[in-house]
Amino acid sequence: MSTTTPKRRAAMALAAAAAVMAQAPAARALEVSRSRDVGAPPAAVWAVIGAFCGIARWHPQVERCILSDDSEADGETVHIRGLVVKGGLGTIVEAETARDEAGRSYSYSFVQGPLPVSAYNATLAVRPNGAGSTVVWTATFDAAGMSEAEAKADIEGVYDEGLAGIAKEVGP
Repeated sequence: MSTTTPKRRAAMALAAAAAVMAQAPAARALEVSRSRDVGAPPAAVWAVIGAFCGIARWHPQVERCILSDDSEADGETVHIRGLVVKGGLGTIVEAETARDEAGRSYSYSFVQGPLPVSAYNATLAVRPNGAGSTVVWTATFDAAGMSEAEAKADIEGVYDEGLAGIAKEVGP
């Protein structure tokens, strides 16, 4: 006859479950990477896409971009953009996290807005490619509010439209 009480059995079961979960691999972030070759040289492409709020010029889903700065306690200035999405879908707020003018890239993170993601960090870069360029847009994120496959497809669609907009703006 067992002397284990129902409470003790429940506690043992929870401890066992916690031990299994601690050994399970951590969920990894989703990744999206899209690129597009364009005929314009890197400097010309960067002139179009390099400004953090320049996205309103080339992304067909962005109605307008509102740029603001936020001063950190350490004296750093963080650039914040509000992307007003066409069709009344709302405003996406993003913060620039890194900029490399010489390397022609910037990185940013998602703060809030109507995207199916969390922990979103992305980089937009221009790389030389012969006489032209390759624009590369990458991100890591977690799905939020929809399945991983749906969130990934949503971000891929945003990137594909944006890259097509860049190609249209700078030439083939």
